[in-house]
Amino acid sequence: MNKDNLHLLFVVNTDYFFISHRLSIALACIEQGYRVSLITKDTGKRAYLESLGIDFYDFQLNRGSKSPLQNLKELWILRKLYHQINPDLIQHVGIKLILLGSLARLGLGQSIVLQAVAGLGSALSPNKESILKRIFFLLGFMFRKSYQHFLFQNEQNAQFFQRLLYLKNAQITLIKGTGIDIKYFVYTPESTHNGLKVRLVARMLKDKGILDFVKAAHLLKSKWVGKVTFELIGPIDEANPSAITQDELEAIVDNFYLVWKGAQSPILPFLQTAHIIVLPSYHEGFPRILLEASAVGRAIIASSCDGCKALIEHQKNGLIVPIGDFRALAQQIDYLLENPQIRHRLGYNARQIVVDNYTEQKVNHAFLELYHRLLYGK
Repeated sequence: MNKDNLHLLFVVNTDYFFISHRLSIALACIEQGYRVSLITKDTGKRAYLESLGIDFYDFQLNRGSKSPLQNLKELWILRKLYHQINPDLIQHVGIKLILLGSLARLGLGQSIVLQAVAGLGSALSPNKESILKRIFFLLGFMFRKSYQHFLFQNEQNAQFFQRLLYLKNAQITLIKGTGIDIKYFVYTPESTHNGLKVRLVARMLKDKGILDFVKAAHLLKSKWVGKVTFELIGPIDEANPSAITQDELEAIVDNFYLVWKGAQSPILPFLQTAHIIVLPSYHEGFPRILLEASAVGRAIIASSCDGCKALIEHQKNGLIVPIGDFRALAQQIDYLLENPQIRHRLGYNARQIVVDNYTEQKVNHAFLELYHRLLYGK
């Protein structure tokens, strides 16, 4: 098999997610002689991605739709695109695309399928039953086929899927996160201007712990108002069942002590000017925002969900609080606000861990090795 002729296809929800989470991997593949194609929703990034040598196919996925007719339509579109593109390897990213894409691939061509599980989401929580979990179980025969391989970001997610689908060990690979450009996300000392800033950077979802962050801020208000700003940074995501609406957000912020700034790009300046980055999420695969915050040397407070604990070690490169415990979250925020020297130590250690383990060069090399193994069988 000639690598110059090998064709990799990425299938992701949106073009901006591909740019933030998969672009450096795709460019590394192109440098190695692979042809790279992308199926995703065009939100205005198509021309940019095509200028980088990536073949772009627009696919308007409705992530929030539960309509069987809509899902069948999307499956049929994917099947036609797979037949047209005829890649050697298809990488699905995200739970819905893993389902739709795998069904679309059935009986079609010789493509290897790599299922990239970025996180379980609330519908696949190991602690509750759901229709989605039953669907995955019933389709287990499809995922156990020899051309199927699963990529996970933390060991707990891998164990969950292995039990649910009866996957073989040989079908599973663990790569933590995606690589960070440490020349762009440079170590930055804390800002000494305009007061202290505690920031949560994420989509505005209940499952991201947004409401726990708000409750923690209120507990600390009498002590820190006028000295600290608590800021929510991120977009509304109406397609997600855990979404917080714009009206709800505007009702819980005061635009002085507690602020919602909406989606921001680039995010780097907001990490550099923060003093503490908080992510009290209920479930994560391996949150990239914590890697980026670590790279610039910010102190982090994260929940004890599997994805956060895969990166953050308590009192070494951040602090861990129990999921959903806003009182414990408030205590740890207060602790770091009171102790700048501890913030600096945690931030310095966080930067070193990224440099040692999560650079673009190291993580992209792991992906290239995986693609080579899947395509060449060794």
